[in-house]
Amino acid sequence: MKILKLALVLVLSLAALSCSVQPIKTEVKENYFRFENFKRDKTSNLEYVYLMCRYKKVTGWGEPKQYLSGEHDLWVKASTSRSDILKSRKEAFVNFKVNLDSGKSYMLNRKIVEDKVSIWIQEVDTGLRVSKVLTSELTSPLLFDDFLRKRQCESGSI
Repeated sequence: MKILKLALVLVLSLAALSCSVQPIKTEVKENYFRFENFKRDKTSNLEYVYLMCRYKKVTGWGEPKQYLSGEHDLWVKASTSRSDILKSRKEAFVNFKVNLDSGKSYMLNRKIVEDKVSIWIQEVDTGLRVSKVLTSELTSPLLFDDFLRKRQCESGSI
């Protein structure tokens, strides 16, 4: 009897575990687009490129979200650091003015060469670039830049 209960628990556990491994398909709502931030954090070199604003307020890196399609003014932050070196964080900021179509998924991508980062927006499915490539210098973060970042977010469309 114990073996039967144990087998039943094992089967149910495996079934539940297999459901959690499946990728979640998310439908893009009508008149919306889906936007993914960029993250590379599997090595000691950490890279994050993400929409800096949400609801016109400063935010951090987040999971994909959906936004109303159309013309947008997007502030993007790139942040790099080394997990094994203190005070190694560097940041860059760019501003995209872009038209994003409904029903599509977009993502940020980047290329870093020395202390410069080139950032663009591309379609997730095709890899097609939908924005200009903007380049900015990676510098140490300012001590007091809250007011500037708030103003930038208020000027943006998201």
